Amino acid sequence: MSNEQLQFPFPSLDFPGRTTLTAAEIAERLGWDEKHVRNLITDGELPGIDGKGKDASRGSYRVPVESYRDFVVARMTGPKRIELLRKLPKPVLRELVRELNEYLKTE
Repeated sequence: MSNEQLQFPFPSLDFPGRTTLTAAEIAERLGWDEKHVRNLITDGELPGIDGKGKDASRGSYRVPVESYRDFVVARMTGPKRIELLRKLPKPVLRELVRELNEYLKTE
């Protein structure tokens, strides 16, 4: 297990080796609509950078992977955790449950 994965408690939701993520990548991983992710970015809930080019019709957001990780941890431990869990794709949710069970066995 890499040092990155040890620091981020949810490997099934992680993007190892990445420095930035697109709104589409985050949406796919979390089972959300890309527009929802872009709204989180524009509302300041998920820190990102708008890399929209001069002729682009919409933002081309990049989210630093550490901002994404902080967002996921906050959502998993805060009052909105049920929102995140309900929207995760079933295979990702199953992997997350497996990871949590493994973690609980080590305690």
